[in-house]
Amino acid sequence: MAIRGLLFDLYGTLVTRGEGWRAYRELIFTLAPWKWSQARRAALTLDIPDIVAFRRHFAGRFGPPDAYFERMVVEGLDAVALFDATHDVLDEARRRGLALALVSNLAAPYKQPVYRLGLAERFDALVFSCEVGHAKPDLAIFAHAAAQLELVMIGDSRHDDIRGARAAGIAAIHIDRRGRGDVRDIGEIFGHPLLRG
Repeated sequence: MAIRGLLFDLYGTLVTRGEGWRAYRELIFTLAPWKWSQARRAALTLDIPDIVAFRRHFAGRFGPPDAYFERMVVEGLDAVALFDATHDVLDEARRRGLALALVSNLAAPYKQPVYRLGLAERFDALVFSCEVGHAKPDLAIFAHAAAQLELVMIGDSRHDDIRGARAAGIAAIHIDRRGRGDVRDIGEIFGHPLLRG
């Protein structure tokens, strides 16, 4: 199998976890118990800019003041650091000509280390669960990453190749030598709008 790209997780893979989710975890448990599951999912899949806005979203009124949770987020983010081998691994991947995507489950404030630690410019695609509305292991977040890398599936089976790729969010070119597809022959693919340029 020829590998063309790598998808990396962020926390615990490229950077340390720090205290990470402690602030959101504590805040969620100040909500009514019937909101816990929904709030955990929302923390990962809604692009709510900060923990105070998140609290307001769920009409949280009990527990410590907003400043307590804000301080926990800041302290947790300040503790995040790169693992020693992170830059070396990314450099080696580039040397091998591999495309790179970052695919991470996180609440919006936890994107900050990607930029602060200089990782953003190292990737071809940044896919954050809070921005795309899906969290790992949901197929949709991986499909979004594949689409961001501008992969194109080329195949002759409308069902297996074309529908399958498109269902995963990957662009596809259907080759049908009978003239009912996007192109008639493999030699025509670079004339297709997806591959011109």
